[in-house]
Amino acid sequence: MRQYIRQLYRLVYPKLYGRQDLKLIFNSSVGQLEERARLLLAATDFFQGVVRSIPIRAPLGESLLVVAPHQDDEAIGCGGALALQVRAGKQARIVLLQDGAGGHEDLGMTRSQMSALRNAESTACAAVLGLAPPRFLNHPDLSAASEQIVAQLVALIREQHADAILSPFPLDAHPEHRIAAVLLAEVLRQIPWPVRVLTYEVWGLCIANVALPIDEVLETKRQMLERFVFANQALDYTNSTIGLNSFRSRQLPPGECRYAECFFELPKADYISFMDRLRA
Repeated sequence: MRQYIRQLYRLVYPKLYGRQDLKLIFNSSVGQLEERARLLLAATDFFQGVVRSIPIRAPLGESLLVVAPHQDDEAIGCGGALALQVRAGKQARIVLLQDGAGGHEDLGMTRSQMSALRNAESTACAAVLGLAPPRFLNHPDLSAASEQIVAQLVALIREQHADAILSPFPLDAHPEHRIAAVLLAEVLRQIPWPVRVLTYEVWGLCIANVALPIDEVLETKRQMLERFVFANQALDYTNSTIGLNSFRSRQLPPGECRYAECFFELPKADYISFMDRLRA
């Protein structure tokens, strides 16, 4: 395994080093790697040394849609961006794909009971921002409902005329986050207008080509995270996420901010192309 990593490093690093156009990275190297290798590079934050984050500001668009596979992803990955979008007076909406009831038997709950609990926490999170409850699709299995999810998301984006979408990073460690990324590409093929796609990090670091300072809404994001009482009992998502945002501030020049959310941003066409390469 060590020899494989060394060979991979010698192969990839010269092609990546010094490139300023992130799109060139995809065309010359990332698209040619096996999925396992791409996941390895993402998990080890390989791209931190070759991709410099560009600072961005909110709002991210006139109409923002957050696609979250599970209840709490919307706060962990992009709670600050959501808060800034709302503060700017622009439209924002959240859609939850999965019912969040995995492992309900171990907790002595029915699937519907656990799903209701998780959905209530996401509703409370949205209420912190004064947003309406998320749209809950409540699918037990994302892969088994892929066609239905694509149709539902297309309808939602058309209804909202969303011009910015936040979704999980395609190489995230969670398999259902990767499924959501694949489904989003299929959705975007059916949307005729330009869409800004920013993918967020939850279970691993993304290729951080943009970074959003969130200092001014950090306490709001903390309140959003604290609404997930059930999830925080298993893992302190509130503390770990704030810690991640503190760590991510180093993506920007000194003094720029103390807390940041990082994203892997692509225009719609490039996102579709990237996902096609990834799936190939």
